[in-house]
Amino acid sequence: MMKYLFLIGESTYNGYGENVLQVIYILILCIVVFVGAYYTSRILGNYQFKKTKLSNLKVVEVIGVGPQKTIQLIKVGNDYVLIGVTKDRITFMKEVYADHIDLSIIQNAPSDPLPFSHHMDKFLNKKSSKKKED
Repeated sequence: MMKYLFLIGESTYNGYGENVLQVIYILILCIVVFVGAYYTSRILGNYQFKKTKLSNLKVVEVIGVGPQKTIQLIKVGNDYVLIGVTKDRITFMKEVYADHIDLSIIQNAPSDPLPFSHHMDKFLNKKSSKKKED
């Protein structure tokens, strides 16, 4: 009977190897979570992009006029509308006729934003040229 009481109180610790396996398991689990989050955000971002690209609404131009306050030129079908947007409200300002808008500025702007790698390369080249000057 005494022999069984000691077995109940014994620890199941097997040594150093078990701790290493737990750390490896946690690292693999973290990597799986990060990879899953990355691909999920990519899928949802592509879905949202396609959804807005097929829309009849398009934000043509935005200008900030204060903290959390903007004036936006919106294209609705073939018409243009000027609205004011704040944190709590969207206000219709006026309808704008297409012949009053200079669309050449917007059409000459790059449609796709530059990838982050372009900006990073530019930054690194600037840093390396400064080091060469010193």
